[in-house]
Amino acid sequence: MKALRIHAYGGPEVLQVDEVPMPRPAPGEALVKVAATSFNPADVALRAGAFAAVLPLTFPHTMGMDLAGTIVGDTGPEFATGDAVVAFLPPTMAGGAAEYVAVPVGLLAHAPTAVPLVEAAGLPSTGTTAWQALFEHGELTGRQRVLVNGAGSVVGGLAVQLAVAAGADVDGIAGPMSVERVRGYGAARVLDYTEKAVSDIEPGSYDLAVNFAPTPVAELAPLVRTRGRLVSATTDIETADTRISTIRMAAHPSRKVLKELVTAVDAGRLRLHVTGVRPLEDAPLVHVDRERGKTLLCP
Repeated sequence: MKALRIHAYGGPEVLQVDEVPMPRPAPGEALVKVAATSFNPADVALRAGAFAAVLPLTFPHTMGMDLAGTIVGDTGPEFATGDAVVAFLPPTMAGGAAEYVAVPVGLLAHAPTAVPLVEAAGLPSTGTTAWQALFEHGELTGRQRVLVNGAGSVVGGLAVQLAVAAGADVDGIAGPMSVERVRGYGAARVLDYTEKAVSDIEPGSYDLAVNFAPTPVAELAPLVRTRGRLVSATTDIETADTRISTIRMAAHPSRKVLKELVTAVDAGRLRLHVTGVRPLEDAPLVHVDRERGKTLLCP
């Protein structure tokens, strides 16, 4: 079978499609025939070795933290042959960029039915990141005022939708090509960062700010009210602002969260922003020429 692997850390040239044996599921695992995985910006850092100190890879390593596919064979009471499933795979395990993958059953959730299975591969890791930023780390409840910085990104767009669905009053910061799309997600106000600086926003405007852009946390901290929270998925915490709680987060797989995301998609509360579907062989190009929106890779 085909698998997109790296044999060492390096640039896009280390990505290669290899012929490898079919995986054999261990007890507690399911064999999944892959419909698609997705490209994530974190894949670039993982491939280059930026996470090697905390997330060392065993080579050769199969890429792909996202997975959408169908169950093959017996898996126990929860899933049957032919069931459509999705998963967020830990970055150090063999990923979803292959024709088949053996996945711990505890990571799997039934795929949404409101979108094609291939498109569902764009949900797990980015959706989980958005959900955990808002609810696990941001402790979002009720009608709080929320700022999503990087709202035009895939994860930022999902965060806007999730916060709106939770009843929050949501503002977004996005680029000029994303402003209308973010408004369509339900954001009350969208700031085009090419026209208005973050420093122009009134200090203390938000109960919660979540950061999915390369903006320094110190620039966003004044926008959060005293005893509010600021969660960053991108830049490190470098502010001494003791008025607020600041959290530098990294997403982790959660079946419970994934099930909630699937429910939101099927209920029409969450839309995916898929802009490209490419074969595994195009992965080096995808790592160089990153498209706006989510790019999926199919074996």
